[in-house]
Amino acid sequence: MEKTSKLALLAMSLLVMLLVPSTAAARVGPAVMSAINAIQMEHLDLPKLVIGPESVAFDGHGGGPYVSVSDGRILKYGGKDWWRGNRIGTEAAGVPLSFTNGVDVDQVTGDVYFTSSSTTYTRAQHERVTVTKDSTGRIMKYDAHTNQVTVIQSNVTYPNGIAISADRTHLIVASTGPCKLLKVWIEGPKTGSSELFTELPGYPDNVRPDQKGGYWVALHREKFELPFGPDSHLLAVRISANGQKLQDMRGSKGVRPTEVVEKEDGMFSFGNPASPVRRAVSPPSSPPSIKSVPPVRQLETPNIRRYLISSLVI
Repeated sequence: MEKTSKLALLAMSLLVMLLVPSTAAARVGPAVMSAINAIQMEHLDLPKLVIGPESVAFDGHGGGPYVSVSDGRILKYGGKDWWRGNRIGTEAAGVPLSFTNGVDVDQVTGDVYFTSSSTTYTRAQHERVTVTKDSTGRIMKYDAHTNQVTVIQSNVTYPNGIAISADRTHLIVASTGPCKLLKVWIEGPKTGSSELFTELPGYPDNVRPDQKGGYWVALHREKFELPFGPDSHLLAVRISANGQKLQDMRGSKGVRPTEVVEKEDGMFSFGNPASPVRRAVSPPSSPPSIKSVPPVRQLETPNIRRYLISSLVI
């Protein structure tokens, strides 16, 4: 009986520990959104029957946006009509592109780096990629001068978001199922090889540079997330250039961004391909957590031009 009581007390103690938010975690963002006037924006509808975008990027000359869409293509906006944009790739090394995901553009060369999360499963089957520990993902490069797509690394477990380092020597790639970031070398003697960059407390999606030389990593959900308790979970984490966790961003469990972008004015934008929306908050002088984010139909990119990019089929 005494043993049973001790076990019950231990279980209750563990539950309490799980329910109490960490006071050491830095929190970013107030509860009030900064509204953006949609009338002042350019609305770009993706082609009919195209679902996306998952990730958006611009090249160093302001070209684009480049977007990855669910049928495996990387599209570039080429003028007044999106559907006349360039299809920059359909296959690599003889294997058709499928489940293309993260994308980033080298601002110097215009080369496009992107991921294909799986050659076995489609975007609609993304949960199977995690459950089966599928490792058919690839990291690729589109050469803007030769128009060729090459494979940098294959047999990667669920590669997702991707970002080019500030010195352009390596890529930071989110590996969603294993909850970690990879460093993939694209310059120097280690070119083509990869190594662990850092472990993460949740399942990562897109990776975007912050304003301090590091990265913001959006988290779809935490590794151990209870369906009850406080309405708070990690939205994203700030990681330094050397892989150290610097800051948490917390918010309501109803907010699950696939992308967090920090802009020069201190504002943040959030996005999710299920609903082409960006929600922006500015960092406060004191660090309260995000309690709620009102829905808006505006999107803001980290570039001067602003877009609302939406699919005709959701």
